[in-house]
Amino acid sequence: MSKNIITVFEQVASDNATRIAYDEMGKTTSYGDLHKAVDTLAAWLSRQDLPAHSPILVHGDHQVEMIVSFLAALKAGHPYIPVSTGSALPRMQSILDTANPALVIAVDDFPAAKLKFTAPVVNHAQLAEILANPQPFTTTTMVNGDELAYVLFTSGTTGSPKGVEVSHDNFMTFVEWVLSDAFNIKEHANFLGQPPYSFDLSNMYWLPALLSGGTIKALPHNVVENFGQMFTALPNLDLNVFVGTPSFADMLMLSPAFSEKQMAALKTFMFCGEELTVKTATALHQRFPHAKIYNTYGPTETTVAVSGIEITPTIIENNDRLPVGYAKPGVTLSIWDGDKQITTPGKQGEIVISGDSVAHGYMNNPVKTAKSFFKIAGVPAYRTGDAGTLDEDGLLHHKGRMDFQIKLHGFRVELDEVRVSLEKSPLIKQAVAVPKYNQAGKVTHLIAYVIPNEASDDEAGLTKKIRESLQGLIMPYMLPTQFIYRDSFPMSANGKIAVKQMIAEANK
Repeated sequence: MSKNIITVFEQVASDNATRIAYDEMGKTTSYGDLHKAVDTLAAWLSRQDLPAHSPILVHGDHQVEMIVSFLAALKAGHPYIPVSTGSALPRMQSILDTANPALVIAVDDFPAAKLKFTAPVVNHAQLAEILANPQPFTTTTMVNGDELAYVLFTSGTTGSPKGVEVSHDNFMTFVEWVLSDAFNIKEHANFLGQPPYSFDLSNMYWLPALLSGGTIKALPHNVVENFGQMFTALPNLDLNVFVGTPSFADMLMLSPAFSEKQMAALKTFMFCGEELTVKTATALHQRFPHAKIYNTYGPTETTVAVSGIEITPTIIENNDRLPVGYAKPGVTLSIWDGDKQITTPGKQGEIVISGDSVAHGYMNNPVKTAKSFFKIAGVPAYRTGDAGTLDEDGLLHHKGRMDFQIKLHGFRVELDEVRVSLEKSPLIKQAVAVPKYNQAGKVTHLIAYVIPNEASDDEAGLTKKIRESLQGLIMPYMLPTQFIYRDSFPMSANGKIAVKQMIAEANK
């Protein structure tokens, strides 16, 4: 069994009492003060007559009180549900309906009057009052083992968001892997804290940082939205570890300051959440020639990430699409065709994950749980809906979402493969391929949304040059018939390209 999250945190906090644990744009909190705040809130929670193991919803941005609330909930024996400020009201109502939390901790203003629920709300002023009176707290009923640690609701791009139930040991085994020799993160490292806490990628930085005596350098949403402010702030954060999506890294590379010359301490890049392209990895190696770049893969349902690999220049040279790594300890990766496992190396099918990273299922949703979660020889397993292949040595290659595979003129086309092929053009900085459907729901053609390397007033001429540059680099049936030029792509709050939004826009 893994060590307990709270026990390890308290030992680290005791050993590093004066060290900065959290830094939100200059507002700092030491490990000693963080430990006191966690104990104080946990003691208050224990007096509230909450049902045992009932979830606590925590609403906010990147404030240190978010972390205090997560850890206090765990110490008081409750899983937490992170919900980001600015979440759409229908999404919040769906979360409340599904989870029925026993309490809402509103680090930011919670729109209670616009929602239907019965749980009491602790607003920011009340939370500040609770934390203003420090008190110790000891317990033997902290969340542990197979008990739920958090419930993270998926983005809900189709239908209602699903609440993924992640256990304490799911979470702790993931953090132990992140802090192992697999990534060589040093003690007391400064972690970039940009992904919101409602996005499971945040679990790659906040708990690994706190269990290794590191410092979380939090970037609030309003700073990320203001490019000028963000580009000014970044070089002053003294970062050692970048955790984020490739799209967010592409955004940061718009600034010349995002380079080894001005950020010499940044030595580790950890990517998850979407595909890391050859183009992005190449650009990063040029900007940070002495840094290590790690590509990882995993759905929310299997606790952040289950595979990883260092992306070296040699790997970049030898792959059109970068591999996503080898399975972490305790996890088995396999490729399936329906209900039959594929054993031929390199043959494509659905990625299935089994082992100690697989979550319990979807909260209060037995039908969808049964559809995706099952067991292989008694071991929990999850059908990802992602296409992939495994090499003979167990190296996993992700081939995109199976629901992003379409039929066009009789050919099976993977939208991610089209994007990869388009980005081979020296004229294209970034591309997204989307299908155009007719009224019968049949794909008639592909549309390419393109951010060109250089803006052009002659879009027809640019399209002609791009088509010429792609001769021999893309199968003719995969070449989009329509090109639309953009300065940027829409992004989700999680820092991913909003592909499904773009598909919807193309088919209005």
